[in-house]
Amino acid sequence: MTPAMFLLTSLSLGLMVLAAGAYALLYCVARFKGSRAFLMLAGCAYGVLAIDTAGLLLRAPIDPPWKLLMAVSALAYLFIPPVTWRYLQSTHREEGVHS
Repeated sequence: MTPAMFLLTSLSLGLMVLAAGAYALLYCVARFKGSRAFLMLAGCAYGVLAIDTAGLLLRAPIDPPWKLLMAVSALAYLFIPPVTWRYLQSTHREEGVHS
């Protein structure tokens, strides 16, 4: 791997993590505020994550097991915020029952 390719791959991996975090944060803000605009921004952040991951899978000189991990992670990121949000809603809904 050339130094330039190493730097580009590192930046793309950093963008993947940043986009995943932005997606989660924007999704939670959208649900908390009931905002369609934030939900659309969350979708855009996930779109950046998906495009970046596709670029990494196609161009990065990384071994196949690592590429599989990136692909599975990118797919899992799609479901983590909604599942977490539903779990938090259910736990807080039941909070008043016990008092």
